[in-house]
Amino acid sequence: MGHLDEFIVQALRNRARQGDSVAQMFKEVQRRLGGNDAHIVEILAYFRHSFCLSLNESKPIAELSRSEGRQISDEALLEELVGPEIKKHRNEWDVPVA
Repeated sequence: MGHLDEFIVQALRNRARQGDSVAQMFKEVQRRLGGNDAHIVEILAYFRHSFCLSLNESKPIAELSRSEGRQISDEALLEELVGPEIKKHRNEWDVPVA
């Protein structure tokens, strides 16, 4: 995996600021990275970088998207597990862009 697209990073952060769910943000990253062909490692890299998440904090994204086509199996559980982690790190990622 190469360089992360800053446009995608900012789009994710904007979606979080607007109150989008983790599942909605997942679908957006997946779409931007090629739909069902998007690799989970790259999707996780975007979430980790965008929201200052540890591997452990982002792990539920991979665990709940193990289905064919990387569809989220339980959106409510994903929100319950990852949503608070994104909010916890908000002061790290929600900073003005220079």
